[in-house]
Amino acid sequence: MEPHRATLRLHCYRMLGSSHDSDDMVQETFVRAFRAQHTLEDPATARAWLHRIATNVCIDELAKRPPRARGPELGPPSDPDAPLAASTPDAEWLEPAPSAWLSGPTPEGGSPVAQYTMKESVALAFVAALQVLTPPQRAVLLLRDVVGLSAAETAEALACSVSSANSTLHRARVALEARVGPRAGWSPDAGTVDRALLERYVRAWEKGDLDSIIALLHDDVTLSMPPSPTWIAGRADVARFFANRVRQAVRAALVDANGRTGAGFYRLDDDGKGAFFALQVFEAKDGRIRVIDHFMTASSHTAFFAGGLARTLAATPLLA
Repeated sequence: MEPHRATLRLHCYRMLGSSHDSDDMVQETFVRAFRAQHTLEDPATARAWLHRIATNVCIDELAKRPPRARGPELGPPSDPDAPLAASTPDAEWLEPAPSAWLSGPTPEGGSPVAQYTMKESVALAFVAALQVLTPPQRAVLLLRDVVGLSAAETAEALACSVSSANSTLHRARVALEARVGPRAGWSPDAGTVDRALLERYVRAWEKGDLDSIIALLHDDVTLSMPPSPTWIAGRADVARFFANRVRQAVRAALVDANGRTGAGFYRLDDDGKGAFFALQVFEAKDGRIRVIDHFMTASSHTAFFAGGLARTLAATPLLA
């Protein structure tokens, strides 16, 4: 089982939209697999067998809670002059995942049946769109188009007929394309923020240069801030929101998240030392930042801290 841990963790992350819960789901998968090991007749089929178990573990978990989302999925944009809304107790928030998770020993997406590459299938926009699908649609699409299982293997995993699995897959593909666009328009680097652009953005934050920050944003930029349902749309409103609230000096450290480069932000104390407070993940369009997901939830940071992201920073100079 152990050689499959990395790909199962990614599968659980895509199913749940939670990096925090993914390792727990893999552990439960291994427990169930150990108990059911007598049902594995051919070790050569272990990959499909384990993905079947992991998928059902995730479906069981999804039945216990609401789907995960980003702010724009929960309602209209907020007034940039209004107070930040309190956390919504009945909302689960989509979480980012470290890009290091993509370096597993047995990459997914290598099957001729698979439609999406590893990097495409962990992009935050893709994972967010998956959460809008029903659990069966999500499971079929991931097993077929990402993991690369056959129609028969997918049907067996979900205890349904091949025709039913194919019908569910068709509906899932249509729904996904309505959210992220046609498959033909996707590429592994779709939405990636150029590193030079990101460094200018981070440097502007460290200098407190609001005009430079706003100049790097797309006209249609959106800003979400889990766990608050508040989200802001449009460069003018984001500028007002930042102007009203952004005062304290910060430092930032670039971090790889969801196959892209993001940034961890640290508030500075009087001695110039930084305490981590948020992780930002970005999408770009036309050479400017189009989406900012500003994750404040502690669970969003857990996997990154485990991967080496610092919780605190010593007094440091600005980015060169």
